[in-house]
Amino acid sequence: MRVPLGERLQYLAARYLPFVRSRQVGDRGAMMRLRPVRNDAIEWQENAAGEAELTIPYRKDRFARAVAFIVHLPETRRVQLDEVGTFVWKMCDGSNTVDAIVTSMVRHYKMNRAEVEASVGRYLQMLAERRFIGFYRRGGAQR
Repeated sequence: MRVPLGERLQYLAARYLPFVRSRQVGDRGAMMRLRPVRNDAIEWQENAAGEAELTIPYRKDRFARAVAFIVHLPETRRVQLDEVGTFVWKMCDGSNTVDAIVTSMVRHYKMNRAEVEASVGRYLQMLAERRFIGFYRRGGAQR
């Protein structure tokens, strides 16, 4: 699928210029039907406390190699998720929709559905912005 030039330029501007925001298109129902899936390049494991530890490799393109040469960056970085983050991370396997994640979180933590929808939606958006996860619809890739 080819992305139009205008959308690509807007994405690049929003990515590298902090004062430019990319617009979000879609409604709540469409967002709840998306299926989050973890990035294959990220390795993860659970520690003794039951929290996920993610190992994220750095980019290998020309710019990243130049910066790594000057600054001496390590090969990977580590991120540790808390209990709730680990719960959501485990469910981002591509078989669960956002609605299923919210429903199971409401049952498990006995919270209000509106609060869980808002917090899970923002958390998944943050993971997607950092490229830890991606979303797809049942029919094919979305982003």
